[in-house]
Amino acid sequence: MSDSTKEYSDVIDRRKFLTLAGASGAAALAGCGGDGGETDNEDGGSDGSDGSDGSDGSDGSDGGDGSDGGSTTVVDQTHSSGLQADPTNRTLNNHNTQIASEPARRLAFDRYAAYSFETNEFQLAALDDWEFENETVTLTFREDLSWSDGSDVTTQDIDTQFQILEKTGSAIWGYVESTEVVDDYTFQMNLTGPTNPVMVKHQLGNMWIDTPHAAFEQFLDADASEVQQWNWEDSDTDVVTSGAWRYVDKNQQQWNFERNEEFHSIENVNFSDYQFDAYQEASTPQQDFTTGGGRFDSVWSMFAGPETVDAFQDYVMEVQTIPAKWGYGMIFNHDDPIFGDRAVRHAIAYVVNRQELVDNAGPRTKFPAEIPCGIAPRNIDEWLGDTKGQFNDYGVDESDQETATQILEDAGYSKEGDTWMTPDGEEISVEYLTPGGWTDWTAMTETVVDRLNDFGFDVSIATRPTSDLFGEYIEGNFQFGGFFWLPGQARSTFPYFPLRHQLVLDALDGGHSYDTESDQTIPAMSGDGEMTLNPLEKVEEIGTVATTEEAQPIVQEAAWHNNYDLPMLSLVSKFEQSWVTTDDWNVDIQEGDPERGIKWPPFWLPRAGKLTAKE
Repeated sequence: MSDSTKEYSDVIDRRKFLTLAGASGAAALAGCGGDGGETDNEDGGSDGSDGSDGSDGSDGSDGGDGSDGGSTTVVDQTHSSGLQADPTNRTLNNHNTQIASEPARRLAFDRYAAYSFETNEFQLAALDDWEFENETVTLTFREDLSWSDGSDVTTQDIDTQFQILEKTGSAIWGYVESTEVVDDYTFQMNLTGPTNPVMVKHQLGNMWIDTPHAAFEQFLDADASEVQQWNWEDSDTDVVTSGAWRYVDKNQQQWNFERNEEFHSIENVNFSDYQFDAYQEASTPQQDFTTGGGRFDSVWSMFAGPETVDAFQDYVMEVQTIPAKWGYGMIFNHDDPIFGDRAVRHAIAYVVNRQELVDNAGPRTKFPAEIPCGIAPRNIDEWLGDTKGQFNDYGVDESDQETATQILEDAGYSKEGDTWMTPDGEEISVEYLTPGGWTDWTAMTETVVDRLNDFGFDVSIATRPTSDLFGEYIEGNFQFGGFFWLPGQARSTFPYFPLRHQLVLDALDGGHSYDTESDQTIPAMSGDGEMTLNPLEKVEEIGTVATTEEAQPIVQEAAWHNNYDLPMLSLVSKFEQSWVTTDDWNVDIQEGDPERGIKWPPFWLPRAGKLTAKE
């Protein structure tokens, strides 16, 4: 995805998002390459515990710090990582709503904590500790945190960050009522009410030491738009970083960084320079990896099919251990007389063969939603438990047209010849919206449309540039189409986030018009009688309990509603494809290593001493 996208956990208003989508281009939706972030984008998993039991989830590691203080032999070598963007149109100001660079942020700044999909635990980084007690969260930061100019990072910087995040409407303030500076390294968050700790952890895991008071004090009394439009590098304010790399300069071809000697774990980094090498065409790194051109040492996110990968040079290494918690789904306009009809959604779920989508778009990196219920595929067992057998899987590896036909006929639909007609006698002739330029999504869209046409719907594919696609979705100017059904990142391991995403769809300003206000009566989970619930209130209830054990029955009821009403259709998820080369670089990641499962490898591994220059 394009790195100009912000975290989708942040609520994006309609006008802002339209501007963002236009700037991002197709990459904003697909998340399959470029300089983008994580619609992904953050960390999705082999799945299992995510610290939702209320413990701090830390394995005791502080992010791979070295211990011998300065004995590292530094190789005069530059690591060149691919960036599908013009660096002069990007910035390290992460409060900029249009051009903040996701990969540059991960390179230049230390993060509060990272979630490892290898261990299914949070790994503290800039934080030394986090304590959750009732409705208070106490953050203790490392005392050896420094900015690249040598000044200390203190809670004055953290306080400035939180003030600006409140001004700009960051998602963290959906949990926080107030904050307090306790001392230079201790910061307290007072929550709005009872809150599941794992939800707060996932928000903190997407925060970075990126707002030095000296640079951002000027915006504390300014309108939010001023900091949101500020290009740090083009200003007179010195750019300072807190991560392993210090900003040097940039132009249209390159974004240059050098080893930050002030970084607390700099002994892990044994090479001198890091640069982003800009390219425009998505195929450019693939060609370089195939011909052995040597231009790129890594590409942080790039989709490549099996035949393409087979042609790569032997030294090109795919790091494919991190599930995206993101993927191809189907969105419905619930105001539409056809797709607002649950019977039609049920019929489509039976007709679409989810395994066929995977087979046609890349089984190496994709896998189907076992049960369409709004929970990430590889988290389903742990959350549904013994109730899993009660859920409808709609046929994960078949196209059950017989059942679909019975459902539609029972709802008053009929066939004239080979074409389905509505109860009002109108032919079901519709467009299926899809983003242009992404081969895996295109393959899945073509498969969906072929199946539906074979069933008797008259469906044509309407391909749109991403900015136009988002615009039509936001305006409600569509009937159905392809859209991501998981919000992405580690947070999608916790069902609250994907279940809420499908109901509210902040990313599209609720353009699918799903009714979150009314109670709904649906069949009871027991199979006997009915149950009544407000779907959004049920999902929000998940976030008010402290442990997985307390949350599980609430999750099951929310997932049961999702599985029956299908606010969106969960179809396919995927593994990330991240690439590093080993001709000039040592890559030391073993099975079970926490560093192996943290996004994104080209940025995290050097920090941890797991990607080093060959001497």
